[in-house]
Amino acid sequence: MASRPPQKSCSVRALSRTSLREKFSPYSTSGLCPGRHCRVASGTEPGRYIFSRSRLLRRTGHGALALTVLLVFLAGCPPCPGVAPASRREALLRVNENLTKIDQPLHCKALVSFRFEDADGKRRSFIGHDARLIFAQPRSLLFDVRSLAGTVAQFGSNDERYWVWIDVPEARKLWWGEWRRAEEGALRKLPIPPNELLDALVLRPLPLSLEGGLLPLLRLVEDDHRLLFVRLGIDGQPAGLREVRLDPCEPHQPLEIIDRLPDGQVVMHAVLGRYRRIGAEGPFTPRHYVINWPLNKAEIRLDILGTRFRPDLPGEVFDFPSEWQGESEKVVP
Repeated sequence: MASRPPQKSCSVRALSRTSLREKFSPYSTSGLCPGRHCRVASGTEPGRYIFSRSRLLRRTGHGALALTVLLVFLAGCPPCPGVAPASRREALLRVNENLTKIDQPLHCKALVSFRFEDADGKRRSFIGHDARLIFAQPRSLLFDVRSLAGTVAQFGSNDERYWVWIDVPEARKLWWGEWRRAEEGALRKLPIPPNELLDALVLRPLPLSLEGGLLPLLRLVEDDHRLLFVRLGIDGQPAGLREVRLDPCEPHQPLEIIDRLPDGQVVMHAVLGRYRRIGAEGPFTPRHYVINWPLNKAEIRLDILGTRFRPDLPGEVFDFPSEWQGESEKVVP
């Protein structure tokens, strides 16, 4: 009698109940399957579990948690080779070979919520608004936040200027500045700095270096792959650090961007996910963003509902709003 072939199994390395909740939480940015570690090792420690195609053994813990784990198992573990880049050059190439394919104006329909605190300490919030986001290389942006009455806020930039305006009954104001004078101090006067917003959207290739010209470091800790960029100030001393956490699975794009001051304070923290192609064979772009500026008490939550290229888009789309009729403030160093 022919022997039965060995049954394949999808299993996950032994995890505590706390770790399982983190891995399988709907709010986890790492996805439902913990990457290449798809096997739970057997053992007798409290709160450990074993998965196989024929059984789910619960050593200890609550039945509801076991059911959650079983449902995740039945949904299947997506394949993820988790191959680490051999060098920082390879890590950058993985990202930029994808992002350089965004070589035409990009038009996105979205749903957005954002909040910030203005110069008077008043909190401004815009919750669950329709939005239109148009981007063209290298830094042309039109990000309209809309209501039934029309556009209530806009983030914009072109090759010469950047701007933000809001138009609501209690406030009608435009802030703007020039890129050629856009020193770090000037941009930080805005609660949502336009340069950091552009970087957090991850629609343009990662730079080879930041201010000061230092090449990034590559840090690999199991499936945690990060590019570390050090900023240098005009005195040649470190002025900040940017961490870019990369997905170990294809398409190997950024999942998280963190900007820190020299003392470690977080200036900007962006979490990205739900990468999808544009069209059948186009580049992968994020469809979900949560971007925080903790020191400015500002946040943007953005869900992209549809994306397409617009090669016929007229250049005037990115014109500065020179006919603005409300209050205006120029951002200067």
